[in-house]
Amino acid sequence: MSRLSRDLSRLSRTFTIFLAVVTVVSAFGGYQLYRLIYQMNDFSLQRADQLLEIEESLDRASIALGGQIQEWKDMLLRANDTDMYNRHRKAFMDSSVSVQDALINTKTAMQKFGMDTRIVDQLSDEHKSLVSSYMLAHARLDPRKIEFSHEVDKRVIGADRNLQQHLASVKSDIERLMQQQLSGAISEQAYRYWILGLLGAVSLLVMALAGFIFASRYYGQEIGAREHSPAT
Repeated sequence: MSRLSRDLSRLSRTFTIFLAVVTVVSAFGGYQLYRLIYQMNDFSLQRADQLLEIEESLDRASIALGGQIQEWKDMLLRANDTDMYNRHRKAFMDSSVSVQDALINTKTAMQKFGMDTRIVDQLSDEHKSLVSSYMLAHARLDPRKIEFSHEVDKRVIGADRNLQQHLASVKSDIERLMQQQLSGAISEQAYRYWILGLLGAVSLLVMALAGFIFASRYYGQEIGAREHSPAT
């Protein structure tokens, strides 16, 4: 019985060490996987934020363009009122600057994302061309003859339509890319949690098998000891 006790004690220590090692390895693996999931989630959120920044910059460009178009019409309508005319003319020029600033911000945000920015350069060139068309038409404006304002406006009617449509198209592409990014992030998240769950299940299985082996050896040694013990 003394030998059996020593064997059981040695087996118990071995199982305890094995269990501790398995627990430490499982905990370390789980921690590393958690860090990986956290880093990847943080990266996905950063990408989504960058896309949102691009979309917001395009929104600002579109709003500023709409304001510029409206200020152009108001400027022509107030051509015979010097104060109002100057006010709308200044607002028209300020809106033009706002469009360019928004496009510059869009380009910067796209560069951070690693996207090709040639499409934004096109938008910027289209807007500069539109402003030039406005200025050429404006040169024919005679504030003393208000009826000429309609003739001036006719020279640029529809000139802004292509730029507005182009802006809307680029914005739709960014929105579609954002949806794909978010959908991909959700799928990746589900996969990572599946891996984490699998790691936990494997750890439990290993510990269960270790417990079964320990119990089997203990039971086998106890039966053997009983068979070799002298009958009472």
